[in-house]
Amino acid sequence: MEVKCQVIRPNDARQYRQRSVSVLPRSDSTQYSTSRRYAEYPKASAAPQPPTQLALSPKTYERLAAVKREQDGLRDNVIAEALVMRERQYEELERIQQLREAAVREQREREEVLRQQQMEDFEQMMLEFETRRAIEEEERIAEQVRREAMIESIRESMIRMRDEAVRQRQLEQDRILAEQVEEEARIEEARIQAQAEAEERERIRRERLRECVVCMEEDDMSSMIQSPCAHWYCHEDLQTAFQSALNSRQPFRCCRQDIPVDLYPTLTDGFRERYRLMILELTTPNPVYCSNRACGVFVPPSQYQGPDIAACRACGSTTCRMCRNATHVGICPQDVGMQQAVSLATSNGWRPCPNCNNMVEKSSGCTHMTCRCGGQFCYICGGVWGACRAH
Repeated sequence: MEVKCQVIRPNDARQYRQRSVSVLPRSDSTQYSTSRRYAEYPKASAAPQPPTQLALSPKTYERLAAVKREQDGLRDNVIAEALVMRERQYEELERIQQLREAAVREQREREEVLRQQQMEDFEQMMLEFETRRAIEEEERIAEQVRREAMIESIRESMIRMRDEAVRQRQLEQDRILAEQVEEEARIEEARIQAQAEAEERERIRRERLRECVVCMEEDDMSSMIQSPCAHWYCHEDLQTAFQSALNSRQPFRCCRQDIPVDLYPTLTDGFRERYRLMILELTTPNPVYCSNRACGVFVPPSQYQGPDIAACRACGSTTCRMCRNATHVGICPQDVGMQQAVSLATSNGWRPCPNCNNMVEKSSGCTHMTCRCGGQFCYICGGVWGACRAH
């Protein structure tokens, strides 16, 4: 078998790029001598001769000759390495050829073993076929004998069955007649029981019916709501009544009793919250409204900040609870009691705390005052301690 491989020299790749080398079998590879291998590559040229037109010194010539010899030595090394690599390729190809031949021999052996196994299987199959055919013939004969005996037995059984069928037909007619009589009795009893149950259900339904005090329509009590005064409302009329009460800003009442909105889960959370806020506004004495003209909503007591300020969560404005105007600095002019307290404090030399507005009296010590709330101020000018530079 002839195998072609490619040998490429590192220093002369263009010259040997397309070269292919024929690899002979191992027995003929010994004839491929080293001189023949070297013949494929260009030989090293002689030492360069100095040009005639240049006058160089002998040392220069020696250096050029040494450089040339070094280059020739490097090229010989590269050629030797290429030859060693080719020898390794020859050995690898020979090993591959041996493996291929061994694989072919092994494949032939397996095919021979398989052919023998197939012949043995065929002989075994033919033997089994003959045996099975003999057994089937015996079974066919036995089946024919059984069939004849069965036909005779069936004939006798049919005669007995005919007589039994006549007797059973008579018994079935008697049973059907008795069942018809019993069925008619059961139907009549079931009709009477169903009529009694329907009357009982109607009585229970009528007992559970409640009349809406608004629309006067009756419905089952499970779909209606009872007020604290024992009156019944349907969901639609109850929703309408609470909505009317919210629109008219009057609490929803029945029999002069206020109906709490929390008792009826059918109303939405937002509606119940608005209704509770309206009730709180109506029941709060002297209610406070937001001083912002663009807002003007009711400010519940829970949003009061101290005794004088009410904070609106809707717009963020603050309102003075005394004059109902926007919050201002100092004491409200309409707070007569506070005005009197300030006059008394001024006459006695008291000072208000700038943090909590509580009056503080200095009995002794310096002018640096500390209130119970923790606020610190100057007793002379009343300013926050640290910001006062004059005292």
